[in-house]
Amino acid sequence: MKKAIHILTGILLIAAFSLASTAFAWATTTKELLYIPLFILTLAGFIISLNTKKTGFVVILVASVLWLTKLFEEFGWFIVFKLNNLALWGLILLPVILSITLIFLSVKVLIPESKNKRKYEVLSLAIGLTIPIASLLSFADKTNNQSVFAEFYQLENQTYKAYFKATPSDTRMFEVKLNSEEVRKLVLNKATYVANHHYFPNAMFRVRMNFDKVKEVELYKLDGNKLEEPIKWNVRDLKGETEFLK
Repeated sequence: MKKAIHILTGILLIAAFSLASTAFAWATTTKELLYIPLFILTLAGFIISLNTKKTGFVVILVASVLWLTKLFEEFGWFIVFKLNNLALWGLILLPVILSITLIFLSVKVLIPESKNKRKYEVLSLAIGLTIPIASLLSFADKTNNQSVFAEFYQLENQTYKAYFKATPSDTRMFEVKLNSEEVRKLVLNKATYVANHHYFPNAMFRVRMNFDKVKEVELYKLDGNKLEEPIKWNVRDLKGETEFLK
């Protein structure tokens, strides 16, 4: 049992080293930098456990739980959006599977033989599985903020047109018809006019998703100007492509 823990922890360390080294070189947030102390903690547990010290297996158990917690959002994102990316299998899926297994095996080693040992083993497995399952289910109804490029045409008409796309040159876009006076005034007063239309380089949407499917979009800000009356659409009412909002 202890040998299996050592082997699995060694494999986890390989994946953890890749994540920690990437974080060390490129991390821009505290959350990303957490990979480094997590790697150090896992390494410490591995070294201590080699001397058959119980403390080492406790550290491995704690590190495994922390790995699952750290990868909570990444795991759901990977399963929903990036399952075909083989490189991420080793960076996200493998550490999650290893952490679940290590939690279970560490509890088996740490808990002495008793009539309650089986209950602790089942509980440890349940905890290990609950975290990634909860991560996946969190994407069942998730709202993200998305910045897009917005163009507005025919503002002199009562109903005018707006086109939203990822970048000015992107061919993926969707079209809506608007009659909002609030948006019209913002566009006329603050948007940039080019040729026959106005544009805002940064329009903000709240995008409500069900796993990898866009369900609703809500326009709530135009280039830093928050709308008093945000405009919401069901994705079925949008003409064009919305995949770039994911």
